[in-house]
Parts: sequence; C-alpha cells; structure tokens
Amino acid sequence: MEIKHGEKLFEFASKQHWINKAQRIWKFHEVRAADTICVDQLGRLCNIGKHFMDAELDNAYPIEVFRMREDMTPNAGGEATGAALCDRSPRP
Repeated sequence: MEIKHGEKLFEFASKQHWINKAQRIWKFHEVRAADTICVDQLGRLCNIGKHFMDAELDNAYPIEVFRMREDMTPNAGGEATGAALCDRSPRP
C-alpha cells in the first residue's frame, strides 16, 4: 500500500531528538501538529508518545514528518480527522 501525503517538513533523528524538539519544531515550520503525519521507517504512523518510544525499540528512526494534503485537514471537509485529535507531545 502506498500512502499519499504532503511535503516532507522535517524529521526526528532519534527519540531524544523528538523529546528535545517536539514542543517547538511545528511552530518553527509554521504548521500545527494536527496538520501533519509522522511516519517511522517501518511505515507506521506515529501520533502518541508510545509510538515514538516503540520506534526507538524497533530501530525505526528517523521519523519523518509530512504536511497533510490540503484535502486531509480538518478544515477541508468540516470534520476532524484522527490525526487532528492526537497529541504528539512527548511524555516524561
């Protein structure tokens, strides 16, 4: 299966990089986390802290962060998507 996403914005090289940068990096790229999709090197979507930790255990970094296509964002159809409801903030 191939997933069509928007442009690649950035990536997290490691779990520690995610912990250190997650609070600021979306703002730096002038995008809301809810309007992005994070994908590890095994092709898994990462949208909660456990996913980012699992990626480390499975040697699946870097995690790439893509802008969602315009037709995938909550404002496109007036409905929130699953990604829009996810919290990507790291947990201690």
